[in-house]
Amino acid sequence: MFKTIERTLMLLTLLLLAATAGTVWLLVAGKVFWGLVLVCVIVWLLGRMRRELRKFNSNVIFLLNALENGDYSFGFAEAEDMSRERKDINSILNVIKNMLIKARETEIENEKFLSLIVAGIPVGIVIVDSRDFVKIANDAALRLLGMHVFTHVKQLGMADETILETFRSLVPGRNSTIRVTDEREERLISLGMSEIKFQKGSLRVITMHNITGDIEAGEMESWIKLIRVMTHEIMNSIAPITSLAETMGYAWAEAADSIDDVDRLRRNTMEAFSTITSTARGLSSFVESYRRFTGIPKPELRFLELGPFVEKIVNLETPVLHHRGITISTRFDDPETAVAADEGQIAQVLVNLLKNAAEAIEPDRTDGEIEVHVWRDGEAVVHLDVANNGTPIPRDVLPHIFVPFFTTKDSGTGIGLSVSRYIMRLHGGNLKHHAEDDRTIFSMVFPV
Repeated sequence: MFKTIERTLMLLTLLLLAATAGTVWLLVAGKVFWGLVLVCVIVWLLGRMRRELRKFNSNVIFLLNALENGDYSFGFAEAEDMSRERKDINSILNVIKNMLIKARETEIENEKFLSLIVAGIPVGIVIVDSRDFVKIANDAALRLLGMHVFTHVKQLGMADETILETFRSLVPGRNSTIRVTDEREERLISLGMSEIKFQKGSLRVITMHNITGDIEAGEMESWIKLIRVMTHEIMNSIAPITSLAETMGYAWAEAADSIDDVDRLRRNTMEAFSTITSTARGLSSFVESYRRFTGIPKPELRFLELGPFVEKIVNLETPVLHHRGITISTRFDDPETAVAADEGQIAQVLVNLLKNAAEAIEPDRTDGEIEVHVWRDGEAVVHLDVANNGTPIPRDVLPHIFVPFFTTKDSGTGIGLSVSRYIMRLHGGNLKHHAEDDRTIFSMVFPV
């Protein structure tokens, strides 16, 4: 087909060149009449080439316009009485049309397949364009949001403006949470977002997970651990008080009238009261620790440059650490790294971590080291690590280090790490533990 068109155009081109050369020769030779005849031939050849190109161009333009409008019902005639060239051109255009139809059908099938996959997965998926129009929202997303139809992000503001603001403020790589309440339940939903950019714009793919059950299970487990620890502490304090009170009551009831027995009971009673007083003070101290744990105020967030802040805290702790033979150093990947934080609360956490790091290093060691390292993990997270080369935390103790009132120290309250993690979570971050190269590392994680 293509060769037929090519041959026609080549023939016309060769005839045009020959006629042009002949015209020039005849005019030079003075044969004006025959030169004019060839000029007419040249005009006719140009007209023929123009008609051939117009026929081809008109059909191509018609094909493109139809495809642009989504009309695939057309076709180009290939009748027997047509010229061979015209028939070949129409045949080529029909082949092109059929190829585009197959490509379109394949694309539609892929879209249907993708839609089935998105609709069937239990994770909520919402795809939003640059103008906040919802391109896709699967059934799981509609159920989580409590909506039957979701066509534009603005619809979220009809129920709760906070949900709308959260959706619009999502950034890639950083999760957010929303609470959706209906007549049956309240759901806590975790949102994640990734962005796909095209030449004509971008799409945001938002994933939605119902984490209500996970949170409730975690809260229940935390409460069970807390109640277990509190029950243990309170019972340990109340048991000797009850025992001593009962013992002294029986002793006085059965005491003889002799002076010696009364004096002995008086001494025993004073010792019992001393024990009761000491135990009651311990119980009061435990309750005071609980009050401190639950009485942490909401942080007042301000711009905090971690470089100068860390240097200030380290300079305050250095004399005590050097007295114990412990070397402390700082390392900053970027000294100008800053976060939004409550300086007083973050200082409390850092001082507690430095204190714990020092206590982990044996008193008789001369090579004790503590390092404070500030580094950025991507664009959304900043770490403030406190590492020490002291005795690692035993494996059987690790699951409990953040449980309130759990301690392995004789004089510890067991709220230092739990309070520190609670403060970090109030800041939208976290406090994590890991070991690396025989070093124990506690990492304060800040969102940016």
